[in-house]
Amino acid sequence: MPAVSESTPLLRNPPVKPQPCSRSSFTRALSLVTVEPALFLEAVAYGVNENLLTNLTVDKLCSVHFNYDAETCSNLDAGNHTAQQDQVQRLASDYIMYNKWVEYVPALLTNLLLGSLGDARGRRLPVLLTFIGHLMMAACYLANTYWWRLPVSLICLSALPMGLFGGHVGISNAVNAYLSSSSESRSRTTSLSSVEWVKYAAHPLGVYASSLLYAHGGYVLAFSFYVLLLLASVLYVLLCVGEPPVPPGSTKLGMAAHIRSTFEVPVKIRRSGRRGMVMAAYTAVVMLWCFARETKVQFFLYERKVFGWQLQQYADWLVFSYLVKAAGLLLVVPACSYYLGVQDAMLGFIGGVSMMFFYTVFATAPEPWVLYIAAVLSLCSAVPVVTSRGAISKIVASNDLGTTFAFLALLECLAVLLGTSLYTSIYNLTLDIFPGTLYLVMAGVGAVVCCIHVWLLTNFDENYSRGK
Repeated sequence: MPAVSESTPLLRNPPVKPQPCSRSSFTRALSLVTVEPALFLEAVAYGVNENLLTNLTVDKLCSVHFNYDAETCSNLDAGNHTAQQDQVQRLASDYIMYNKWVEYVPALLTNLLLGSLGDARGRRLPVLLTFIGHLMMAACYLANTYWWRLPVSLICLSALPMGLFGGHVGISNAVNAYLSSSSESRSRTTSLSSVEWVKYAAHPLGVYASSLLYAHGGYVLAFSFYVLLLLASVLYVLLCVGEPPVPPGSTKLGMAAHIRSTFEVPVKIRRSGRRGMVMAAYTAVVMLWCFARETKVQFFLYERKVFGWQLQQYADWLVFSYLVKAAGLLLVVPACSYYLGVQDAMLGFIGGVSMMFFYTVFATAPEPWVLYIAAVLSLCSAVPVVTSRGAISKIVASNDLGTTFAFLALLECLAVLLGTSLYTSIYNLTLDIFPGTLYLVMAGVGAVVCCIHVWLLTNFDENYSRGK
């Protein structure tokens, strides 16, 4: 019989303490959801605006500014009013440029403040402020549709509240900074890709819904839906979005210190050696992508001019194009970056090739159906900006994310302001010669993006994350 002591257990086989049931994958996924639902609502609203704003500008220019009769305005793209069509198109292109300037000039300053404010006071506040700015702009657009005889110039001024609160660039960078502070380095690129694929998945819903609402109730009904979506997104951020963990070393700064800390980012980049060179290259990619992206405001003008498309035909193509890009971001980036470990630079190179093919085919399409082939070729065209932002977020320190993204937003605003002036001039000057010239220039921008990524691939590896 074995010896018995005080340490001998009373039972030979003590019961195993039951372990708590592990949470399901679905529950774990839900626990990771933060700002994405609000971003989804904002992106649906953006789809409404993108689908209707150019058409609204053309219609008001035709009927209010030029005071053409109803028959001319309804058949402007039928081929019987070429002189009037070119006159309206050129001025519409100018007004689109003015709209961008009204939004992005004040956004130059406000993005500086928002980024540093996020570092000092939390990531949630900049997200909320940018969403409020979008809501105010939507309310102004609704007023322009309700009081139809208001001058077209007020459509441009409607973008001012958006710019004062950071603009579309501010929304993107505030959300990116929020998610960067909440994710680990390995999953950073995948996490930031969710920003883009949520937008590209939501935009078609906005485009489709706005087309239905416009067909049944005109601009007033469609833009009322636009306002309600943004109101819901603001309420969601207020009630459901919490504050991510505050990085160590964060301090409360005054306004002057906020601006100064953002302008110190280039100095930090220059002193970072090899990591600084990598960051500068990825920053250039973001600027080039933003420069090319804003040409989409001319898509509808181009398709009306070349193929005589109406709003519904444009909406159908836009929905298809966004779904293709959403599929690329949802499938390609997570599979290659997270599971296969493909370098960010290689993914960016693939995206640059996709940009080149898309713009080339789009510019030279002989028939309308070829535009759908161009949309398929754009599968990975949004990948360069995702991988670049992911790479930049891995390089900088956690408590510098806000100021870094603010400086990036400043450069994006400058790229858009420069771009709108340049490609508005190109489109207007080549309208009678070859309207697709603008998009061939953008194909060249895609080639430059490819060259930058080839340089990164041949000179650097992935060991540029924070602290290395």
